[in-house]
This record gives sequence, C-alpha cells and structure tokens, in this order.
Amino acid sequence: MVCNDQASDNDFLKLRRTLAAQETEEDMIAASKKNLKNKCFTTEQIKNLSVLFLTNNGKYQFFHLAYNYVSDEEQFGSLQSEIKDEYYIKRFKALINE
Repeated sequence: MVCNDQASDNDFLKLRRTLAAQETEEDMIAASKKNLKNKCFTTEQIKNLSVLFLTNNGKYQFFHLAYNYVSDEEQFGSLQSEIKDEYYIKRFKALINE
C-alpha cells in the first residue's frame, strides 16, 4: 500500500488513548478498524500499540488489521516476536507471506 498520510505522534497518542479506554480486546479491534484506515502508521507505532493487547489472539487480530496501514511494510515481519503462541505465529507468517 502506498501511504499518503503518515500518522503523526499526536495521531499515535490519540489512537493509544482510544484503545486504552476500551473495555475488551474486541472493542479495541473495533476502535482500531475505525481509526487505522485514516492514516498510515509505522511498524514501530503498531508494535507500541500492540502492548495494549494482552492475548496472542488480540495481538494477531490487531496485526492482521494493521497490515494494510503500515508505511514500512518491509519491517512488519519484526512484529512476529510480539506473538508467543505457535498457532498465531504460523498465522502471522501466512499473513506476511513468509
């Protein structure tokens, strides 16, 4: 994806506050869907947001959603280290075509 509107630090902080205010990971995913499509985030920003997700499933769902909205897609594979469950690691590798 070609990114025309890079997320600023303020965009990142706004999304972080929005995600932190949600009660469940499902709510966090829904909030991410609304907010990610407006800007492109760096892999590092996505990594920093992913710490809000406490389960492997939540992290994977967030990464799956965020994949199309990163400005440095070549770095996205580094997020695999954030997932600890082999099932989700395999799904993540399939997502990034590895």
